[in-house]
Amino acid sequence: MKCKQYTIKVIEIGIDDSKSVIEFLEINYELLKNHLLSLKGKMDSNLKSYLEEKGFRYVNNMDLPSGRAKDITLVAPDTNTTVENTPEEEEIEELYQNMGSPLKIIKTPLRSGQYVEYDGSVLITERMNSGAKIAALGSVIALGTVEGDISSVGDCIIMPPTKRGNILFHGVKIDNESLKYPINRIMFVNDRIIIKPLSKKEIN
Repeated sequence: MKCKQYTIKVIEIGIDDSKSVIEFLEINYELLKNHLLSLKGKMDSNLKSYLEEKGFRYVNNMDLPSGRAKDITLVAPDTNTTVENTPEEEEIEELYQNMGSPLKIIKTPLRSGQYVEYDGSVLITERMNSGAKIAALGSVIALGTVEGDISSVGDCIIMPPTKRGNILFHGVKIDNESLKYPINRIMFVNDRIIIKPLSKKEIN
């Protein structure tokens, strides 16, 4: 008899109503598609059909074994969320501060078709080509040209301007025209998304 042990990434989601869960899963699809979903609450036929159509793996109302679990801040899109540029505020802290742990460092370019999914924060030092993707439960720092897709639910995204990249922060699509600084920091402040320059020196 052969036995194997797998490390499974599990995301637990409480069901308030099927519509909100479907919206949440749709906006965070790239981040969640390779996880096992543990759904707590009553499922209806619409939610079941959606999960099967999208190919999600899931369990419903299953008691999971005790172990390490942490709250994450995946959120459904909020129509009241706005993007605000505030270069006049205090200078932002150093580049790597509050990145959290663990940190994955990528020192090679990401080519089209490459996909990086990580439970922590990601730092990429080289360019992201169109068709490449990063999905992180932590923050993302991109130091090179960004033409691929970034999805983050961490504290911030730090990146240069981009015309071709698709940037998703806590389920909110960032307008590329708002990324007007040499290095932009995207973050939540008082339930709003704001974009600041990394350093005041860079906007003088």
